[in-house]
Amino acid sequence: MLAASAVTLLLVAPRFACAQNHFAETDAYVDAAPASVELSVLTLAEYLARSGRDDITRARAVFRWVTHHIDYDAAGYRAGNYGDLSAEGVLRRRIAVCDGYTNLVKAIGTAMGLQVEIVNGWSKGYGYKSGGRFSGSTNHSWNAVRVDGQWRLMDATWGSGYLDGNMRFVRMFQEHYFLTAPDAFVFDHFPADPRWQLADPPISMAEFTDLVYLRPMFFQGGFKIVSHSHARITAGDRLTVTLGVTQPVEVVAELVDPATDQPITGEFGFAQVDDTHTEISAAFPRAGDYIVRVFAKSRDAAGPLEWVLDYRVDASGGTRDAVFPTPYNSFASRGAWLFEPLEGTLHVGRTYRFRLRVPEAIEVMLDNAGRRTMLTRVGDEFSAELSPAAGESVIFAKYEVGERYLGLLKYVGR
Repeated sequence: MLAASAVTLLLVAPRFACAQNHFAETDAYVDAAPASVELSVLTLAEYLARSGRDDITRARAVFRWVTHHIDYDAAGYRAGNYGDLSAEGVLRRRIAVCDGYTNLVKAIGTAMGLQVEIVNGWSKGYGYKSGGRFSGSTNHSWNAVRVDGQWRLMDATWGSGYLDGNMRFVRMFQEHYFLTAPDAFVFDHFPADPRWQLADPPISMAEFTDLVYLRPMFFQGGFKIVSHSHARITAGDRLTVTLGVTQPVEVVAELVDPATDQPITGEFGFAQVDDTHTEISAAFPRAGDYIVRVFAKSRDAAGPLEWVLDYRVDASGGTRDAVFPTPYNSFASRGAWLFEPLEGTLHVGRTYRFRLRVPEAIEVMLDNAGRRTMLTRVGDEFSAELSPAAGESVIFAKYEVGERYLGLLKYVGR
């Protein structure tokens, strides 16, 4: 059950996780639906019902079809003119806002013999910023479906894609929002009727607002809350947040201006990860309001990193010169860990100790304005002391005899 205090949420893996490959056969059947069965809710329901006899397969069929065939009505959302949001209207127009998605899911599911309800509430959706407050009427709707005698939650709107920064709909299937664990769903969905939290006792609106702003990649990447469970953090001129990890991942952090939702230029965010946890550090250029944003992907996965979470930080101080070193791609992809120095700007004439862990490396070298120094190796750790000259200092690593060095980190000496 969901803890009312919310501070222990996600110290363990969420319940009711559904693996996408478990539904490969069902998804293929749904994706092959001929246009002739998509002319009415009843004919479509009859076709989808043949995907399987159990509740979970039929629920999956509904979710899969709706998320892959209905576009979010971005123009209607901007104008406040949503058109026909009835189930038949959405099926005919193939475009809707959340109420249309939920109406269609309920109509198809009911026609297939499922128990489906529409849930209204508040969500941390488009335009939301970590730590933001809610007021007024509800702003979102989603569905609850009874599967094998137990109510489960799903959001076909968010499962279909998202609105980008220009308010254009981008179709991207989100597995996370199909039968989402209540422990996870409550981080961005708060029902007006507390019984649809599927938790005993339910959390309050104040607790919901104060929960960390988590994105699907947090759950898909196997992260856990460790050091900070609240959305808003008070800090000095620096902050370090720790998350647990359960699988090999690459992690990157950046500092974002809440007013513009754009990254702040400079190396003010730094992340590193090992087998059990990741440390996300931020340095604040001046006192003020900031967002610390984290991205990640599986270490062996191709493609870009995905948004993991946001923290909202009230910094009481700042230090523009105390930026972090610039990481190269190999720093994250090779699982390196920097112990010192964490300052990206080095003072000429001062002696620094360089120490880092670089798994599987056979050599680590620091190139300081053309002067190369080999770091001493002890196991996976490499270290050296030196006084940098002005200009760039770059740490390189070699992993195989005869192969070239790969850049890990760059410092600037002044």
